[in-house]
Amino acid sequence: MKLKSLTYVLALPVLALFTAGGLNDDGRAGRTGSPGETTCVSCHDNFALNSGGGSITLSSTNLTGWEYIPGTNYHMVCTVARNGNSLFGMGLEALTTANQNAGNLVITNPASTQIKTATVGGVSRRNVVHTLNGGVGNGSKAFAFDWNAPATNIGNVTFYYAGVAANGDGNDDVGDHVYSGSQVVTPAAANSVEEFAGPGQLSVFPDPATDHFNIAYTLTTGRNIQVTLHDMQGRMVRELIAAPRSAGRHVEMISGLSDLGTGTYILRTALGADVRTQRIMLGVLR
Repeated sequence: MKLKSLTYVLALPVLALFTAGGLNDDGRAGRTGSPGETTCVSCHDNFALNSGGGSITLSSTNLTGWEYIPGTNYHMVCTVARNGNSLFGMGLEALTTANQNAGNLVITNPASTQIKTATVGGVSRRNVVHTLNGGVGNGSKAFAFDWNAPATNIGNVTFYYAGVAANGDGNDDVGDHVYSGSQVVTPAAANSVEEFAGPGQLSVFPDPATDHFNIAYTLTTGRNIQVTLHDMQGRMVRELIAAPRSAGRHVEMISGLSDLGTGTYILRTALGADVRTQRIMLGVLR
């Protein structure tokens, strides 16, 4: 991945020449630090890898315990951070133990991320990388995308990722810091797979719950999902999810409920025009 500024000698206001980033190249595939690859430090080599107080992290809103259920769609976030920087880049791959593509990487925000490929060891590896100026941020940038897990249990999957905290001065060799990392994702236990909702079904687990629970469902077409929690009088106490989702199998992890009182609640889930309600017990295990 390469971040480069192009400066033109034009009669433009001075401000236009010094905005954050300014015409930076799209990200490059094949710089994640995975087997057979380098990282972004191959271009941005002024500092040692993973130095300078910054970081790169991978998280997910619904990939619980870093265990995947085959065929499930997971919402991922790769965050590059360093205080004082205002431009960031990233690249990420998901590979099997044989270094083949694992599952499918899906772009959910084309303004900041895109798919590019790099051929390594005869394999065309799919990468999520930043777009042109898609990494502008104030001290950090969170790049969101989805990962569709493999349709069957293929064993462990490893996410490899690398990112740049750049100063946007147009010089790759000066002032840019590079960070890298990896995350192993293992197949979920067989009983967890059996609990997953099949086509046309929706399941909530565990129930009773403490401060979090999961909603599992399958969509035949993309649609909006809205999940709200209500008390027994029907009054909404919290909106939990309001977002578009693609076709496929999904698990949504709902957390941060420890401040709600112990008792029975009504969970309302709207998958497009399909609205379902059910009771759920919260806090009874504490």
